[in-house]
Amino acid sequence: MKLTENKIMNILEVLSKMDMVEIKKGGKYKVISNSGKDEPMETDGEFVGYTILGEEGALVFKVSGEKKVLLRLIPVSNLIAIDFGEDEVVTQGKSKTNHDSVNYIS
Repeated sequence: MKLTENKIMNILEVLSKMDMVEIKKGGKYKVISNSGKDEPMETDGEFVGYTILGEEGALVFKVSGEKKVLLRLIPVSNLIAIDFGEDEVVTQGKSKTNHDSVNYIS
């Protein structure tokens, strides 16, 4: 499919009307990400926030290890999918986005 300027403008118009969907802090999610091995890695955990890993953004999840609770950082570029239910997502209109609500872990 060839992307023409008209098609790109139509896509941008649709995206501008969409609500923003955010995962919420404390929500339980299943994340599938690239692992560096042949098989993707599955993470079941509680979303803690965002952080910077090197020069890239990453999602932080609290996961249960063998004997303790661990924090797992998943670089945004490694994300394949995030599974969640309706009660674990925050939907808000683009005009209502509050940039002060972003959580960073340092």
